[in-house]
Amino acid sequence: MKGLYCIVLAAGLGTRMKSGLAKVLHPLAGRPMLMHTLDNVLALRPEKTTVVIGHQADKVRALLPPGVVPALQKERNGTAHAAGAGLAALRGADGVLLLVSGDTPLLDVETLKGLVSYHKHKKADITVLTAVLDEPFGYGRIVREDGSIKKIVEQKDANPSERKIKEINSGTYCFNIKSLKQALRHVRSANAQGEFYLTDVVEIVRRKGGSVAGIPVAEPATALGINSRVELAEAEKIIRAKINRRFMASGVTIIDPENTYVSAGAEIAPDTVIHPGNTITGRTEIGAGCVLMPGNIISDSVIGGGVKIKGYSVIEDSEISDGAHIGPFAHLRPGSVVGANAHVGNFVELKKASLGEGTKASHLTYLGDALVGRNVNIGAGTITCNYDGFSKFKTVIGDDVFVGSDSQFIAPVTVGKGALIAAGSTITKDVPKDALALSRTPQTNRENWAKENREKKSRTKK
Repeated sequence: MKGLYCIVLAAGLGTRMKSGLAKVLHPLAGRPMLMHTLDNVLALRPEKTTVVIGHQADKVRALLPPGVVPALQKERNGTAHAAGAGLAALRGADGVLLLVSGDTPLLDVETLKGLVSYHKHKKADITVLTAVLDEPFGYGRIVREDGSIKKIVEQKDANPSERKIKEINSGTYCFNIKSLKQALRHVRSANAQGEFYLTDVVEIVRRKGGSVAGIPVAEPATALGINSRVELAEAEKIIRAKINRRFMASGVTIIDPENTYVSAGAEIAPDTVIHPGNTITGRTEIGAGCVLMPGNIISDSVIGGGVKIKGYSVIEDSEISDGAHIGPFAHLRPGSVVGANAHVGNFVELKKASLGEGTKASHLTYLGDALVGRNVNIGAGTITCNYDGFSKFKTVIGDDVFVGSDSQFIAPVTVGKGALIAAGSTITKDVPKDALALSRTPQTNRENWAKENREKKSRTKK
């Protein structure tokens, strides 16, 4: 929006969270709370945006996207003091200022657009986004006179009559920047908290003949800040429901939305079916026509189309190509790549392992630091022994190799294309193309030994 500037307040301690982590850094739908607020603000395309930082400033600063200016509030002396720090970073700004708190992640873009439009329409010096609550305890009350806002009284400073008011201050405002700058010069700290309240500018502006408007938000919950773990959980539920509705509207089947967790950064293509209990986090991308059976945990992974993931599999920072089958109870650790139509089955673990197209590792297998070609069969109980206690080594298995059950590969080792590894073998050196590798003690049968042994033990017991 032309002529629009934004300040996001994110310097507070968040003492009611009872946490060593700054409040705005607490995760919400897989992302820090502050980033949800910033996304909504930046969607308005303001001329310039600044975030006021203080507590754990370096951590908050590290989150800010390019173009967003940090403003350090060295001493946290209240919201008016924070607004002043933000204005100092918006050098030369002239027009409309949107000020929001970093702990209001539920404020959607349409609500913010509506507030700015209403402010411009009213040609007000200040416009306050308000909310009407049945239980307004703890919030600043909106005191109106002839429809406009006369003042905002904080809970601790309100008299008994004012505490009965149900319209509250959400902490989100639009200001005429010149009016705000002038009013901030006159804010004092004569209140119960001994702080410089931003709400005091309402009375200051009115005394100077300015106008103060207020617009109630349609859904009060969207405008309120998060101050406790309980409120964080409630916000999580609201955002999760929005995310799931968005995917269902785009053609994804989510059988039980209340028991499906999808983080804000994930993407899911149409005709994918998600059964209950799935957790999909980070920048995960899931293609069209996939089926996710119950109980999977998927993070920061790319999954192609038509993939079936059976229950209780864990997939981390991995890539799965079209048509592959995973699980149940599979574990793909970071750096794993599964080719098209490949199969990673029951209790199979991959770590920095790449499986080619059509390859199958169906049972009870560990493949770490391995490059496995196309159409390879990995028998049950196969292990790549990739660690010698000091360093990791790689196993390379060529196309069309058959690996018998209970085989071990002592890395570094390479198996040529088309080779056959006999069951129970321990492979310690390279296997040529099309060769048979057999590494086990020759079998010896001793006739009647078992019968004689039983008879001997039976006589001993007597």
